Amino acid sequence: MGAKRWALVVGGLVLGAAVVLTVVVTKPWSAHSDHVCCQLPPDTSAIEDVPERWQAAVADGDVATAWGMLTPEAQRRYGTRHALAAALDDLKPSPRAAASWQLIASSTQGRGTPGRFLYLLVEDDSLRPVRAVVVHSRADGTPDGRIDPDVPATVRIQEPADRAVVGLRPRMRSATGIPPAYTAVQAGRIVRGAVGAIREADGHDAPFTPAGPSLRPGPALIVAVQDDDRYTYGTVRVTVRRDA
Repeated sequence: MGAKRWALVVGGLVLGAAVVLTVVVTKPWSAHSDHVCCQLPPDTSAIEDVPERWQAAVADGDVATAWGMLTPEAQRRYGTRHALAAALDDLKPSPRAAASWQLIASSTQGRGTPGRFLYLLVEDDSLRPVRAVVVHSRADGTPDGRIDPDVPATVRIQEPADRAVVGLRPRMRSATGIPPAYTAVQAGRIVRGAVGAIREADGHDAPFTPAGPSLRPGPALIVAVQDDDRYTYGTVRVTVRRDA
């Protein structure tokens, strides 16, 4: 075989190895993969104001801006700008007092990958939940966030009851087939429940474990989130007592 032909064969082998190496290194992690995730944590710094900008556009009746902020799927759902305009009153977040958007849950494989981020508008003093939106973003530090404003509040928290007094690590019971993810909003802080909490035989979930952060005494809004390719959620407001 001539030198030129050998060079072509070797070059092809090297190129093939490079292609295989690239596939292995850049393959995204999934729950069904044995590979360790190689992605950086998501960077949401550039999308944190997206819910506020959406709230302002809807409140001002700015249909053009609101339409441009929707995800393609949400645009298909509404169909036309005229249909969106007719729905603006129903979509308008209407807090009765000062309120802040809180990041409650996220579904992402890391920075630069498509992800969903659930934000809930919560009144600062009363902790009354107002409205939720989902921001779709690659979370790579650029302002690419698009809004899905239709987040069903259909998860029913059965225990504790609204306005109940609970301990620092309340047991939860929700009308869901599998345990939802629990997050608590308190003044100036977010407490995330343990991931993959095991449902006990009596149907209760124990997301706030001794190994993780506990709630502080005082008011708390507990949010239960179900993620079946689309977020649904439910809330309950409680008062946390100081355990003896």
